[in-house]
Amino acid sequence: MSKIIPCDRPPAACDKETWKWDKYFHKVEKGKAKFVSPLALINSLVMDYSVCVQKGVVFETRNHDFDVLKKEQEPRWFAIVENTCGYYILSRFVNSTDYFWTHVLSRKVHTMLYAKSRDPKLERVFYCPPYSLKNEFEADLDSFIKKAQDEVIGKMGIKEEFEKDRHKLHRPAFRAGQRVELLSYANSLEIRVAHIQEVCGRRLNVTVRKRDYPRDFDELEDDRQAGHEGAQYWIDQDSFMMFPVGWAAINNYQLIANEDYIEHTKKIAEAFDDGTTPRYEINDATPDQFEKPPVDPVKWDKLNIGQKFELLDPLSQQFKCLHVASVMSFCKSDGYMIISMDGPQAAEESFPIHFHNLCMYPMNYARKHGIKLAPPDEFVGKFKWDEYLKKQKAVPVPEDVFKPMPSKERMDMIEVGMHLEAADMCENQLICPATIKSIHGRHINVNFDGWDSEFDQLYDIE
Repeated sequence: MSKIIPCDRPPAACDKETWKWDKYFHKVEKGKAKFVSPLALINSLVMDYSVCVQKGVVFETRNHDFDVLKKEQEPRWFAIVENTCGYYILSRFVNSTDYFWTHVLSRKVHTMLYAKSRDPKLERVFYCPPYSLKNEFEADLDSFIKKAQDEVIGKMGIKEEFEKDRHKLHRPAFRAGQRVELLSYANSLEIRVAHIQEVCGRRLNVTVRKRDYPRDFDELEDDRQAGHEGAQYWIDQDSFMMFPVGWAAINNYQLIANEDYIEHTKKIAEAFDDGTTPRYEINDATPDQFEKPPVDPVKWDKLNIGQKFELLDPLSQQFKCLHVASVMSFCKSDGYMIISMDGPQAAEESFPIHFHNLCMYPMNYARKHGIKLAPPDEFVGKFKWDEYLKKQKAVPVPEDVFKPMPSKERMDMIEVGMHLEAADMCENQLICPATIKSIHGRHINVNFDGWDSEFDQLYDIE
């Protein structure tokens, strides 16, 4: 009879308030639950998981059956992936009916014979089957081990690069203490000086400090980005809201900062205009840390001021619909433009965005994929794109300027009812268990488990 055994250690004390997926594992084993594969959300990955999360992959892992007997050495055995649950894998020890769940990024997952290649004499690590196989291996352990190794030779295994890439997780693009420029959530016409307080994978806790703010800091009591005690404002490292030091000065964007910082960034802007290398301070976040895909010059040249498109407003408190929007102007920094929702407050509600973004979509995208399109504020009557363009004497952004739809192979990995973790775009310090409620083109409508549908949010799968 097979059994499920624990492979990972109990959670650390700081982990205990975090919600766990454990109760869903049994549903997965019975075929009653499905999880979104990391491969479907490939642009959010920090390393290549294409082999790790496939059924039939072999790897070596810690065997806790013998921890007590061999404290000075780490016991390991070979395992085969039988099922996946997001980043968790259900695996079976080779030659055994013992199954276990473990996180693919845990330090217990290794390439086959990784220990032997790094420790040929096996002084720190030794191979030993699960104790449940004791009757089979106690007469001749060496032969049993060799037989198990021969059994997995030729099977698909985790690449050697996996070990190196996993270490990169602890070398993120940014570090705590770095200074950045942050678009004001309360007033998108302003950029403020901020510091990275914490780094967690791709996520950064970025807040505005009192000493960097030239106005009355007490007025920011309700400001989500203000660095009051215990404040958290978490964003992705590719967030449209964060810029390198000097971005505001280069692009003549309103900068709320102390005089010394303003003077510092003026010199950076002058160097930028002169084509010379700017001088940054040691804690300044620099442009090379803000990696963006190259902008296709042919597509960029097709963009013009006044062109219309559909926008998933990234500054909204509700992410359920798209809005009619326009290109307002272009920035000096490569690939950046100013956009805004149409309406009487368009100029006051504009904000900068890079060409490669997750909020701009072609005309009629919403109608085609069953998403509500909100007309401009104060618009009267039924909104129709053709009539609106004619009245505004405007043209849409050409459809071929926008990013192509994800491949059918990727979209087929996503199904209604699948589970995933979603960063709440309104309360962005939260990552919540969620379920896909519906699919709309490249967007998934996500329901936060246990919350009413009024809190559902649309996410681009990129």
